Amino acid sequence: MAVLVALGLGACSQVLDTLNTAAEAVPTPMPVQTLEPVVTYGEAMTMPLLDTSVLPEGYTAVDIGDASKSLYAFTDSDGAVQYRVYGGYTEFINGVAGDTYQGFYPSDETGAILAEKEAFVDTASEPFGVCEIQPLPDTIRLRTMYTMLENGLITSTAGGAFVYGSFNGGDGAFYPADGTGAMIPGALASDERISVPSYTPETPPTEDGERLIHVYIGTESIVVFKAVDGEWTEERVMICSTGRTKELTPRGTFHIVRQYVYKKMGQIAGENVYSQYASRIYGSYLFHSVPIGGEKRAIQENGKKQMYVKYYEQLGTTVSGGCVRLRVIDAYWIYMNCSVGTTIVIADDNGPTPPTPAALIYEEPYMDARHQYGWDPSDPDPENPYHAIYTPEVILDGPVADKSKD
Repeated sequence: MAVLVALGLGACSQVLDTLNTAAEAVPTPMPVQTLEPVVTYGEAMTMPLLDTSVLPEGYTAVDIGDASKSLYAFTDSDGAVQYRVYGGYTEFINGVAGDTYQGFYPSDETGAILAEKEAFVDTASEPFGVCEIQPLPDTIRLRTMYTMLENGLITSTAGGAFVYGSFNGGDGAFYPADGTGAMIPGALASDERISVPSYTPETPPTEDGERLIHVYIGTESIVVFKAVDGEWTEERVMICSTGRTKELTPRGTFHIVRQYVYKKMGQIAGENVYSQYASRIYGSYLFHSVPIGGEKRAIQENGKKQMYVKYYEQLGTTVSGGCVRLRVIDAYWIYMNCSVGTTIVIADDNGPTPPTPAALIYEEPYMDARHQYGWDPSDPDPENPYHAIYTPEVILDGPVADKSKD
């Protein structure tokens, strides 16, 4: 203190300033800087669902032949089918893979992801639909192995339960059901063959493989049924022309008596006509191609290109003299696939709407200059000029079997 007094106040002030300056010169410790991690996310990708316990009850697995995708579908409240695919994305921290987030994404039938990577579906709020139960329409009936109960529940001898119904008055379908007769919410329409067209014969076949030819005069159509697993199944539908009056074509049950590659028929305009691939029903009644006329018609090589054009265009109407007229390919199909003894039923009933014959071309070489005679577009003969412009599906309307005839 004595020293400070001796120095005086001015000197004291200088000493203090010096001390303060020295104190300020000591560096203050800086806080350690910690870098924030860099977080990125990978693209959304599909993946197989290993834990099926998370699968919503209304989902149905869809097999698209791709093991990397778990695709599912369900019927929504409007009756439309919606798709979901399982997938997810990975979180990366400073480039190192971290957590993977997984769930169901909106999709289409291909299994593509139709949403942003984080936009998973809330499976608890899916719009699973339930159809309104409907009576079967008149156009179908149940197969013999199915039975409908009073509450609309359909059961099968092979197991399973179904209902027939629709959404918002739309087309009906068969859906899996529970024991109470209600559709399982979200279930897809069944792909089982539960019903058959109502025109299908109710008398069961005697053995698998046999065929039945049914002529439906009401619709001028023919169905060839084949017995498969004890049931009649449609094998081929054809257009035809039967008698121009009800008395001309017989009704009843018959059997193929004999078959001919080329056959002389009755007369048209005072001259005998011919036909290809004829199968005798009984007496003078046959299945055969549209009548053939013109010069040298008695030889098939000539006659095949001399079909009466007007009668081809009248297929589907009642214009014949009593026989059942067909396109060449259909007459040929019966000739090749339905042997002697095959059962035939001819009735006034309505059957399916028949296919429309391929259009004719009104010029040579498809027909003559007078437009009277010409080729049947469906004739499988390799010389048929229609083969050059029509696809095989149009010309042949399906394959034919291998079979030799005398």
